[in-house]
Amino acid sequence: MKRFRYQLVDVFTNQAFGGNPLAVFPQAQGLPPHVMQSIAKELNLSETTFVLPPDDPHHDCRVRIFTP
Repeated sequence: MKRFRYQLVDVFTNQAFGGNPLAVFPQAQGLPPHVMQSIAKELNLSETTFVLPPDDPHHDCRVRIFTP
């Protein structure tokens, strides 16, 4: 089984363990969309984000957001 590194962060809050939990996969290059969707379903959070290289050289990155 392949392993993926991700971070779980609390957003929309200024307190730990408050707000909305968000999974961030900082190096999602190479993951097909159906795998991203499966990961989001497995984690069952409101949103799961995948950071990808930019399509536009003027941008720093591209982010895909999936819900369960």
